[in-house]
Amino acid sequence: MKVPEKIKKNYLFKKVYSKGKYYAESCLVLYVLKNNEDTNKVGYSVSKKIGNSVKRNRVKRLMRENFRKISDKIKPGYLIVFTARPKSSEASYYDIEREMINAVKRARLFKEDVE
Repeated sequence: MKVPEKIKKNYLFKKVYSKGKYYAESCLVLYVLKNNEDTNKVGYSVSKKIGNSVKRNRVKRLMRENFRKISDKIKPGYLIVFTARPKSSEASYYDIEREMINAVKRARLFKEDVE
């Protein structure tokens, strides 16, 4: 599968937030919107409620790495946004991994042979 592209434009984030479905966990929220492309586009949102820049960047790194590990198992053709919640600032790598996998399973984004 192709490497997922990054969502960089604000209008794409707004489109996913307003028209997409969301799946909330305790550390993060997954927003998903189907698009008609052969790749996934993924974005990460970490607000200042999480903490200072060190904490925010740590959470973003953890989310990016965990998504990188599971990205080849996800069906193509989606806009995906992960939004951090305040509890994520104290979460470990494995907490975020577990919650990301749970949210993706609930959204039914895994290919059939993975589940």
